[in-house]
Amino acid sequence: MSTSTPGSGTPSIPLTADQRTAYEALYEKLETAIQNTTDVDLLKSLNPTKDSIGDLISADDQYLIQQDTAQFKALLTAINTTNDGLKDLKKKIAGVATKISIFGDVLAAVNKILTLV
Repeated sequence: MSTSTPGSGTPSIPLTADQRTAYEALYEKLETAIQNTTDVDLLKSLNPTKDSIGDLISADDQYLIQQDTAQFKALLTAINTTNDGLKDLKKKIAGVATKISIFGDVLAAVNKILTLV
């Protein structure tokens, strides 16, 4: 029913092969991240984001099967909700990365002092 230009912010329904592959790859990477962290705050973002992407992929499957207007609207909502969650997750991860950088600078300063003493 809808097509879009990649990167336009308007999703294609059904998902293009590239979009679907990207969502599936992100789902797998999130699963790996979830299994490899104990950061409770990060898990509070990662788990719902992974679930949202799983729901989006399922909605795309249903749309491909049924291809009706209701499924189109449901998939569009799932895509927009998931992408909003991804924007929030991106901000949180950027914050963590900034903290890591700051502590890296502190560690370098500590190491410098310890090599001078």
